[in-house]
Amino acid sequence: MTDEAYAEIRRRFTVAPEKIFAAFSEPELVARWLSPSPEIALTVLRFDFRIGGRYRFAYHLPEGDTVIVGGVYRSILRPSAIAFSWIIEPPDEHAGIESEVTVTITAMSDGTELHIRHAKWTRDDATQRHSEGWRGAMDQLARLLEPEKDT
Repeated sequence: MTDEAYAEIRRRFTVAPEKIFAAFSEPELVARWLSPSPEIALTVLRFDFRIGGRYRFAYHLPEGDTVIVGGVYRSILRPSAIAFSWIIEPPDEHAGIESEVTVTITAMSDGTELHIRHAKWTRDDATQRHSEGWRGAMDQLARLLEPEKDT
């Protein structure tokens, strides 16, 4: 497999780009949506939202395991783009793979389009796992930002 493997998700929201940017840049909001499902709780362990700043998240799985993910913010362009590394820590089966997440937030006439591209995987199963995870996270983000809508 090459470093061309990636997961890509797009979704439109009826909110302004600044609201979506805030969901990525404010740790109390990140903790409320950035997990694959409501059953997987996220604890923000570290959050230094600036270029070169580090983050570290603990994902608490229903069966009792915890998955730790960390990385570095590589670029931040408020309110339209964010890029950061994504490294899962041992003992997870995908530990040590340094992938990269690129977030693009585009204003539209009826709201905002969010595009997430998670790339540089070296395992097919990692791409599949994270495609599903980002879809679940987008559903949670929709519930957070658009609670009056039925997602």
